Amino acid sequence: MRLRDYELTGRRILLLALILLVPAVQAMLPIDDPDIWWRFRMGEWMVSHRAVPYVDYFSAYDTGTPWIEYSWVFALLVHWIHAYLGLVGLVFFIALTGMLLAYLGYRLIRPAGLPIQAEVLLVGMALATVKSLMTPRPWLLTMVFFAVELLIIYRARATENGKSLWWLPVLFCAWANIHIQFVYGLAVLGLLFGEALLAHWANRWEWGLAVPALSLRTLTLVSLTSVAATLVTPYHFLLYQQIFSYMFVQVGAFQYLSELHPMFFRALNDWFVLAMTMAAAFALGWQRKRSPFSTLLLVSAAFVGFRARRDVWMMALASLAIIGEAARRTLDANPIADVSKAQWRGALLFALVVLYFTGRARGIDPGTLDGVVRAEFPVQAVSYIKTHRLTGPLFNHYDWGGFLLWSLPEIPVSMDGRTNLFGDQRIERSLRTWNGAPGWESDPDLLKAKLVIAEKHRPLTALLKNHPGFTAVYEDHNAAVFVGNPAAGAK
Repeated sequence: MRLRDYELTGRRILLLALILLVPAVQAMLPIDDPDIWWRFRMGEWMVSHRAVPYVDYFSAYDTGTPWIEYSWVFALLVHWIHAYLGLVGLVFFIALTGMLLAYLGYRLIRPAGLPIQAEVLLVGMALATVKSLMTPRPWLLTMVFFAVELLIIYRARATENGKSLWWLPVLFCAWANIHIQFVYGLAVLGLLFGEALLAHWANRWEWGLAVPALSLRTLTLVSLTSVAATLVTPYHFLLYQQIFSYMFVQVGAFQYLSELHPMFFRALNDWFVLAMTMAAAFALGWQRKRSPFSTLLLVSAAFVGFRARRDVWMMALASLAIIGEAARRTLDANPIADVSKAQWRGALLFALVVLYFTGRARGIDPGTLDGVVRAEFPVQAVSYIKTHRLTGPLFNHYDWGGFLLWSLPEIPVSMDGRTNLFGDQRIERSLRTWNGAPGWESDPDLLKAKLVIAEKHRPLTALLKNHPGFTAVYEDHNAAVFVGNPAAGAK
């Protein structure tokens, strides 16, 4: 190999490592996600009971209410990572998952046959859009599953061979046990099936559509088997009952949970989402023939991604796949000088080395991570409560409920991040109470409380300090603890 060949190989390895590092470096931050704590508790409970919950056992006022942990496998996974590797292990789990997502994103754009610099730019933009999602949530694995699904579908479309589609039922079986957003994947499969139905009419009437010659029989069987595979969980049809509730009943969460708000376009990554959407739309318009599947995928992904910021990953990944196929069809592209396995191994090794030193530079070690937890959550307040054997009923804020459920298991919480348990009205009422809105004194959960763990900056905290129904017994840098005064009454 000549010196120039070594130089070109080295550049390619560095560019591939850059793709891997975009999401991985974004993930190398302390854990401050309030939801991770109740997932630790769910995993711990399932291990000790050797079962999955069908009713609530963990809240003060909803014990016995039907409730399912539809991400039960993810809860077990993060519980085991935390139990054996601590928070450091969890940070690296997120980073490595991000690397896998980066690799899959590269495979989605590769059919376009673009220069590697253009591939890196497009994949890097797509990965930058999911910066805020590099947290320990099951949507991490949903992004991976969705990318794999798109790879399988677009490969089948490119080869006009449906054999690879039989991997989809296996994918959906795993996906349905990890995250309820498998329903997005089923919707995409439904788009592919719908396109196949158009194939006969497109050919007969010469509509000028680019419809691959996939067997309708195969697609029908794959679709039915995939739906059946989603029922291979401990919850079976209860999953679809929960999906129905999220779609048509519990819609108020979009108003008061920030992760469900649309993009505000105050951050650069929001503009990257718009850029990827426009690039995918341009790629579709550039084709000689229209692609029903890709067009409907773009419309669906745009609706989902622009409706809630936590779902922008769908737009980013769909854009990569659409651009990849559209360029291949329009330019008759054949990927040149494809990346070898050796180059990928070199890129992965380089990225892991960079990731290790990034972790050291950012203080990704047990002491620092525990310090962040103490700064963000009521660690010392919990210690005080345990030492003084204070008892509930407890009143707490939504953001701290998960941590208290895990760190103070002997006292059920009044509210935590399990939105499918508490419902829209209950969550909204609690948030209004903590904001000191009119009528806060009549909150029934507060009236029952004998113990309140409050964040110092909340308006309710200041109100309780001057309320005869409660006495402040503890205060530190981020939390205050109040006990109820039965004689005065919490009115």
